[in-house]
Amino acid sequence: MMRVFFNPLNKVRKKKIQKLLNKGKKHYERKEYVSAYNCFSQGASLKSPEAQYYLALCYLNGHGVAFSLQEASLWFESAASAGYNDAEYMLALLYMRGLPELNAVTGHDIFTLKQAKVSDDLKTDYEKARYWAQKVAENGSADGQALYAYLLSEITSEQNQFDEIIKWYDKSISQGSPQGYMGKGLFLLKISKTQDDFSKAAALLQVAAENGLGTAIYTLAIMYETGKGVEINHEYAVQLYKQAAELGIRQAQALYGIALRKGNGVERNFIEAETWLRRAAVGGDVEAASVLADMLASGNKDIPPNYTEAIKWYQFAFLEKQHVGAAFALGYLYFNGLGVVKAVDKAIDLYKFAADKGYLPALDILAEIALTNSQYISVEEVVDNYLRPQAEKGNKKIMLKLAMALTNNKNSEVDLNKEKEAKKWLQICCDEDAEAQYWYGRMLLQGIAGEKNLKEACKWIKSSAEHGIVKAQLLWASLLSEGKTEDGKIHIQEALEFFKKAAEKGDASGMFSLGAIYGGGNHLRENRQEAQKWFEKAAELGHSKAQLMLGRYLYDGLAGNKDIAKARYWFEKAKDNGEKEAGLVLNALDEEINQQDLKPVKNKQVEVAPGLFIFQDT
Repeated sequence: MMRVFFNPLNKVRKKKIQKLLNKGKKHYERKEYVSAYNCFSQGASLKSPEAQYYLALCYLNGHGVAFSLQEASLWFESAASAGYNDAEYMLALLYMRGLPELNAVTGHDIFTLKQAKVSDDLKTDYEKARYWAQKVAENGSADGQALYAYLLSEITSEQNQFDEIIKWYDKSISQGSPQGYMGKGLFLLKISKTQDDFSKAAALLQVAAENGLGTAIYTLAIMYETGKGVEINHEYAVQLYKQAAELGIRQAQALYGIALRKGNGVERNFIEAETWLRRAAVGGDVEAASVLADMLASGNKDIPPNYTEAIKWYQFAFLEKQHVGAAFALGYLYFNGLGVVKAVDKAIDLYKFAADKGYLPALDILAEIALTNSQYISVEEVVDNYLRPQAEKGNKKIMLKLAMALTNNKNSEVDLNKEKEAKKWLQICCDEDAEAQYWYGRMLLQGIAGEKNLKEACKWIKSSAEHGIVKAQLLWASLLSEGKTEDGKIHIQEALEFFKKAAEKGDASGMFSLGAIYGGGNHLRENRQEAQKWFEKAAELGHSKAQLMLGRYLYDGLAGNKDIAKARYWFEKAKDNGEKEAGLVLNALDEEINQQDLKPVKNKQVEVAPGLFIFQDT
């Protein structure tokens, strides 16, 4: 018969451990973290898994000791290896999020591991995470079951595993775990294809949201904003973004800030928007940093632009995630010297970076810079490195830019090959791009690239004009009024309509042309009041010839209202804007006034009192 010997030392050790745990937990609840750490440390040295777990929490939260993810993970592993469920759960979480890489150390003896060298790199290990999650799940932990189901879904995309994943989520839900509801809802969103399935996911996420899970609240907000599984409700979506933002969900903070900035589903509030975007940006959200920088760079009626801080956030977004929009914005600030010393070369480099990523505004501005000031970047470089490669990928907006660059003849002789290439690109994008229609029509009208075709030219210029391109409206109206269309006839009424379209969009040339047509002699009954109205509108926009014509109308009273002072004012404006004829008119006016001054003065005798007379000039 086997004899069992009672060891009184084990009983003493257990009492000591329990006493240390009780004291440690009380200190921890009172936030007396240093004292708590000392108690848990002593208990851990006595190889108590529970004390090791709490000691790991101290390291993980920096309570009573310097934060150390490495130390936390090692103590969690020691407790988990002894079968402590909470430690198994935490270890699964840490392996899922990223643990320090242990250098070839696989044992579970904490006293050996404690001295092991640990690298600074954090490594995720889903297999180890799944291993520990499975242990805690099989021991009946509801949150552990949800975590295990989630890890299964991350490790495999095989449909034959879906039933196993759902099974573990359902076990977790049967115990009322909000994590189970959230996990299953997110999983259904990932695998579902029908609106009914999305609705089931929304119902599950609603339960998790009501239990305060930020990720569930944030996901529901997206669903209500997009109408996925629920009816679109922007106001409710914004309320959910706010709730999730207040729970620290960084993406929700960014989207709530954007909603406040735009006034989407909530009253616009620039100050509050900036606050939430800043919180998200400080938390590392690159998109929030970029939007915050946009706000700071543009300012509004209440807050002036703050270019210096805008640059800080643009730089963060660019350096952290190579954010293309931030790179472009930085380029603009450096190019214009806003909030930073002007550095054109640096700006060009940033524009090039964005252009290399296919960012269309960067391509546009590089082309504009090359066409207006090629000392910074040549037209050839922009064409060869940026515009042509994008055009060859089928980007029709870029095709138009490329055509403009190819036909830029400011610095070189006419190149027929380039003109033919430009014509080719314009022809490709004519069907979809109204501005391309205008330029293609002009090429055909003028015979650029060796082919003149009046019929096709009129077709494309008219189409562009009908699609609202102002310069096409002006050109088409001019062709109609001058009888230069295909039939050779003057169509003054139709010309009037297109000049009016351009004028109503604020174009001064269109206004001047309307004035000229209404002024008479254009196959249309004159209407000088209407003519003066349009001349005045164009003159106020700085159109020099309109200023000259308005001066004549006012001086001669052609529209019925003669006003010499106003006429002189507009003549002087026209002269200042380079109209030589206005200068001649002013000289004539001055000469006329001088002649008036030289005429003999006739005096009239006027009796101002009985027997008292004075002479008055007439």
